[in-house]
Amino acid sequence: MVTNRTESKFLERVRIALTNAETHPKIKAALAEFGVDETKFTEGWQMYNLAKKSWEFNQQEESETRLVSNAYHSAYGELEMKFKRHRDLSQILCKRDPDTLIQLGVKGRFPTKYNEFFDKVKLFYTSIGSDPAIQTKLAMIKLTPEIATACLAELDALLKLRAEFDREMGESQASTVSKNAALHNLSDWMDEFDTLAKLALYDTPQRLEVLGILVRS
Repeated sequence: MVTNRTESKFLERVRIALTNAETHPKIKAALAEFGVDETKFTEGWQMYNLAKKSWEFNQQEESETRLVSNAYHSAYGELEMKFKRHRDLSQILCKRDPDTLIQLGVKGRFPTKYNEFFDKVKLFYTSIGSDPAIQTKLAMIKLTPEIATACLAELDALLKLRAEFDREMGESQASTVSKNAALHNLSDWMDEFDTLAKLALYDTPQRLEVLGILVRS
């Protein structure tokens, strides 16, 4: 069975085996006697090309997902740090004003799930931007409507990154399923090929090594 760690190595081994089997006259003739003819080679190359293409596409999708993930988590961390500071200062300032704390949505634990975080950030900065009484109260800690507007803009950008991250994750997972299926089919085909090669080249085991099949001495 092909594992993630050996996928590239496996694909290269298949390419070398098919290439050498086709270009080595004696090996090709011996294989033909066991049913490995031109049709079989064509089938093998088709499965290899599909697996190779699927593998390369999956590598690309995973790379794109990592890039978007880095951008998303970086933006999340920056907004989280700002929100935590503003939230802490507001809790300290309004310790004896539970109604304001409720309006700001800062009572209770700090949100750890991303969807809860988005909701709390939205409520907090929207309340600051729309309520003059809260603005007056938070002026002492220099938490202005302009800062609230800027943080809401950061939230909007973060939400877009989250959507892109989810989309890339879905595409990457789909490409992984396709890649695994193609590699599995090619692995099964190569198992049969190797078995036939071992039968065809039993008396000339050194030729098996030309196909990438290790022979015990």
